[in-house]
Amino acid sequence: MTKMIVFLMLATAPFALCFTKAAEGGQTCPEPANLTIPSKSSGSIAFDWSDCTGGCNQYLVKYCRVGDDFQSQLFTAVRSEISFSGLPAGTYDFSFATGCGSAASGWIVIEDSISN
Repeated sequence: MTKMIVFLMLATAPFALCFTKAAEGGQTCPEPANLTIPSKSSGSIAFDWSDCTGGCNQYLVKYCRVGDDFQSQLFTAVRSEISFSGLPAGTYDFSFATGCGSAASGWIVIEDSISN
């Protein structure tokens, strides 16, 4: 797999996102839409997004802890929701994509801070 580094400029400072590039193929896949955080508490966070239409059969989720660049495994889900618990305090980049057969969409990234 190819590692993709994306630099974004926010109002405060630039930062890098550390996520593996999605598989590329002849088929295109729509990116996840309407990502929300329906719940968040000490060491845990949940995400929800709109169901995919257009041949999607799974959702891909991964996170990276900013500062030490810890990367999670790649999670696959068949429902448009996922939650994480037991996370150490810190700032995280959560990345979401859809899978359509052998193709995948681009990543949508949400940054959020977790406290304990």
